[in-house]
Order: sequence, then structure tokens, then C-alpha cells
Amino acid sequence: MINYSIIIPHKNTPDLLQKCIDSIPHRDDVQIIVVDDHSDDDKVDFEHFPGVGEPNIEVYFMKEGKGAGYARNIGLKHSVGKWLIFADADDFFNPCINDIFDQCVNMSENIAFFKADSINLIDGSNGHRADGLNIRIDIALKISNFQPALFYSSPWCKLFKHDFLEKNDITFNEVRYGNDIVFMAKVAVYSKNCRAIDKVAYCITCSKNSKSESRESVEIRLSQDIKAAGILKRKFTFSRRDKYWFFFSWNNLYKIDKQKAIKYWFRMFSLFGMIFLYDTCLMLFKNTRHSIKNKLIKK
Repeated sequence: MINYSIIIPHKNTPDLLQKCIDSIPHRDDVQIIVVDDHSDDDKVDFEHFPGVGEPNIEVYFMKEGKGAGYARNIGLKHSVGKWLIFADADDFFNPCINDIFDQCVNMSENIAFFKADSINLIDGSNGHRADGLNIRIDIALKISNFQPALFYSSPWCKLFKHDFLEKNDITFNEVRYGNDIVFMAKVAVYSKNCRAIDKVAYCITCSKNSKSESRESVEIRLSQDIKAAGILKRKFTFSRRDKYWFFFSWNNLYKIDKQKAIKYWFRMFSLFGMIFLYDTCLMLFKNTRHSIKNKLIKK
């Protein structure tokens, strides 16, 4: 019987993918699914692709190049485990994931959260990408408030009950960026019970040389945030911090393309009301003051 299916979308990082696969306990009750999202021939040796031919590992090669959301959905179609775990190909698991497998196989909750650490691939320093996630899980551990953890959009560091996702038809949006934002919003709304586990079982990698986000990526992420906010409002009351996060998402686009950001403004206002107007006015005031200060310095 397969208890755990681990789904890994991949593109152009075979060495890191191999490290990720090697970090997973090779148990008879674990199914590993790798979905390659049309990697480049000059970056991947397909004759020696990680995982091919290994026990309990299934590798699927997609030619469409539709992104991680599409790849994850392909993985969902082939998964048979009682529990589903999503990992990125450039991340890896810590050894205590095996303890979580033993601990959680028969739990009744729909979703379980565990912690992560983070490492910079360039120099091995702390990448800090797990800090926000761990703070949210600590809140769940201390006061059983799972809303902050459920609002964390990435599917990392979670166990999802397979039949829970199937029953509620929860899949990933097949967009180029932010494919997991609406996914996690639906999980948050439909999930009735959760568990938090105080184990650091996953490592999120990062690179100091990563490129800044493009106008396209920022706009698509904002559009996904807007859809997620509409879903989350069915069940949750947003805190001031939650509302500011969505304003921050809109402001990222405003910094790059003011005209496009203005097109989204009324949709944001309809979701968040006067607090969004307040944050917008405060942002414009600060920008104006900063501009006047710079002009006076130049004079």
C-alpha cells in the first residue's frame, strides 16, 4: 500500500533534482513522481535522467512547457498515495521526514504542517526563506490558530490527505507564476481540521543571484492573489496584516507599471474597503515626500 506520494515538478536542474530524490526515504509505502516540464536538451542529459528506472519512482516527460502548476496537476493524476506531499526540485528533505511518515500515516486531519530551514546555494548561508512559514507554524503550535499557516500560499512543508483534495476538486492553476496561490486558498476554505508538527523536515534553497521579478510575473501573481482573497473571504476575517499583504502585492505592480496597477485598484478596494484606500494614500504621501526631499537635496 502506498501511504505517501511525493510530487516534484522539474525544469533544467537535474543535479538538484537528484539531491532532492536522494533525500527522500526510499520506502515501500512512498511513491515519488517527477514531472519534467520540457527541460532544455543542453541542460539535461535525458539518457541519465534522475530517478528513471529506480524502484517506486515514476518520471513523466512533458513537451508542452506549461509550468509548475501543469506539472503538479500531472503528478496529481498519477498519485495513488493516501497522503500527498509537494516538493520543488531545487529543495530537499531533512532526515526527520521519515519520522513524520511514521507519525502521520493514520492521522485523521486533512492537512498537517511541518517546519523548514533554508540555505543559500551560493555560499551555504541561511537563506531565511523559511522564517515566515515557521513563525506561522509556531502560532498553530502555541494557540491552535491555523489561519496564518493556511494563508501561506506555498504547498511546501505540508501533508495533504489525498481524498480531501479529490473531494473538493482542488488542483493547481496552470499559470506561469503563482500557480499555488488559489490552490492553498481553496485548501484553507475547505479544510476542517489541521495538525502542526514541530519538526524541521524540509530545506528551501535560494540564490543571491536570483533575478528580480518581471512585470508579467508581478501582474500574474497579483491576479492570483485577488482570486485567492475572494475565496478566503467566504470563511475568514482578514487581519490587518493579511490586508497589508494583499496591498503589498498590488504595490509591487504599482512600482513597475502604474497604469496597469490602477486597473486593479477598484477590484482591490471592493475586497478590502477603506483600509486599502488608507494604505494607498499613505503610500502616495510617502512617495511624494521622498520625491520632494530628493529635489531639495539636488538643489
